[in-house]
Amino acid sequence: MWKRMLGALLLPGLAQAAPPQRIADAWYAHNATLILLGATDRIVATVDDPKRVPWMFHIKPQLARASFVPTEAMNAEELLRLRADLVFVTRSGHSAPALRAAGLNVVEEGFSTFDGLLDCVTSTAALLEDPKAMARARDYRQAFEAELRDSAAVAHEPPRVLHVQSLRPLKVDGDGTIIDAWIRHAGGMNAAMGVHGNMQTVTIEQVLAWNPSIVIIGARAGDPGQLSHDPLWQRVAAVRDGHVYRNPEGVFPWDRYSPEMLLQLQWARDIVQKGGVDRPAMIERIRSFYRRFYDSALDASDAGRILDGLPPVP
Repeated sequence: MWKRMLGALLLPGLAQAAPPQRIADAWYAHNATLILLGATDRIVATVDDPKRVPWMFHIKPQLARASFVPTEAMNAEELLRLRADLVFVTRSGHSAPALRAAGLNVVEEGFSTFDGLLDCVTSTAALLEDPKAMARARDYRQAFEAELRDSAAVAHEPPRVLHVQSLRPLKVDGDGTIIDAWIRHAGGMNAAMGVHGNMQTVTIEQVLAWNPSIVIIGARAGDPGQLSHDPLWQRVAAVRDGHVYRNPEGVFPWDRYSPEMLLQLQWARDIVQKGGVDRPAMIERIRSFYRRFYDSALDASDAGRILDGLPPVP
């Protein structure tokens, strides 16, 4: 089945003589999918770096051997020099035509739904032509679908949840995003009414008009504690009532486009429905996930730092 899927994914005229062994990945989040599928050692070029995603390089230090490409606009000559036999780029970018014109095998990825995430994992595993990768993709899909199936419905009125991607400048995530999907799955409603897409700039006056009852701050967005000292933010219900939370971040930010979305679903549901998480239980979930899907044995201290959105200890 996976061979048939592979054939459908490859572009006409681009025959893959052997499984790809030299991969360039120009989508930040997708590198985590390759790690999930056991393909870290195949990555020869990446847009990720230890400062941006320190946990990624902490659990997979061999990734440091890959060439760092500073932007998603990967240079075709550099990729040809690296003998990349498979290149991943974002579907929303504009680099694919030029890379293909240079003779590179390019696959565009992107999604905004849970189904899209699962399809991305499965299609990537098929392209790797590795039975172990396909088995891991099936295992991940089963775990993710079980989480969706087993989640309890919310009986009360959904709380208004605002997800802040950046405090300065102030940016939030609206509808048509996977952030909107996990907010709704957790039992909330996206407070950013009328905002479409990721990382949209808004004003504090707009936030005051929305008056969210829960505010979730991205791990890289800034210090959530500063909101309680800001006269304007103090007027927001979530700040006034102490319902401001920093989002966890591991190999990639949980709240965005990577396999740790499975952990985000569990964490966000507890935040929205219970007002907090059972810390020991969540730490064990993190450790179990990393063993099962990243082949990494985290200790409780490391898992706790991931839960708190903190980088690894140097």
